[in-house]
Amino acid sequence: MAVFTFIIIATIVGNGLICVSVVKFRHLRTNTNFILLSLALTDLSMVVIMILNAVTTVTGEWIFGQWCCRAVASIGLTLSFISILHLCVLSVDRYIAIQKPFRYQFIVTRRRVITILLLIWLSVVVILNVPLADFEFRADTYGCASPSTQGPSRESPYIFFLVALFVILPFAIICFSNAVVFKIAFTQARQLSRVERSLRESAADICDQHEPQQGEKTVENHSLKREIKSARTFALVLGIFLLCYTPFYTAGTYRKIAGPIKVPRSVMNITMWVAFANSFCNPIVYGLRYSPFRKAFKQLCCCGRKGYGKQNCRFKSSSSRRERQDTVLSRSSGSNV
Repeated sequence: MAVFTFIIIATIVGNGLICVSVVKFRHLRTNTNFILLSLALTDLSMVVIMILNAVTTVTGEWIFGQWCCRAVASIGLTLSFISILHLCVLSVDRYIAIQKPFRYQFIVTRRRVITILLLIWLSVVVILNVPLADFEFRADTYGCASPSTQGPSRESPYIFFLVALFVILPFAIICFSNAVVFKIAFTQARQLSRVERSLRESAADICDQHEPQQGEKTVENHSLKREIKSARTFALVLGIFLLCYTPFYTAGTYRKIAGPIKVPRSVMNITMWVAFANSFCNPIVYGLRYSPFRKAFKQLCCCGRKGYGKQNCRFKSSSSRRERQDTVLSRSSGSNV
């Protein structure tokens, strides 16, 4: 119960902060942040599934009826696939930003972003609820199926189709996009280091003969920090995606083929809550590592404190202009990755 409560509260707080920040602060209403807003709403919707699953895990049985069981299982699977597709869209957005920075604002427009988000929701809802959908398997995966319906299934091409379309394909796109972004960021960091080194050496020749060595070391240290940060971001995105979703879909697919005897219910519960944990990891990865969101979170948390003046709860005009400039520069250069 402590683990369940922590995951649920962390999901509500983290995604709630992202939603409030985008709505409250005008400079955060960018196209990329609208994707983050939609992702946060998806993760907030998953809280209902978490609560019902926690009650089932604690009581040991589903107490809300079989019709509700099938509905909740379908909604849970739909939200998880939508969440993965949002991560895929964010990766493509960063790929376009760093590959074509000068055309980014013309390619990624508000209308196109909203259209893509609507297509994601509609396509997942329609494909997951066609007549071929195996609702009994979903109910069994989410732990609310009756014992009489549990057993190995001979026909399982549909689940492989879903996993390939909504898990494997998006993951391949995420890997490719982030690999290109990481490579370009690494190359740009080294080029910037060479430019800074040449400038420092030119200035040092005029001022002091001993300064170039110290300046060169400083530039190399800054370059190394940028490269390490890019590597950590790339590893963090892929690592959390793999850690949260791979165990759940692997165990569920194998349970579909081999039956519930091979994959016990306890294993499915653990992998399911690891997948649920991705809902509160998303604000950490895509929110806290983005400086405008960090400042917005801090502003919102400070405003909630007693005795904190209302005048301190507002961004100064210069700060807002600086945040907008940082947003445009980071979006065009891919530094917010």
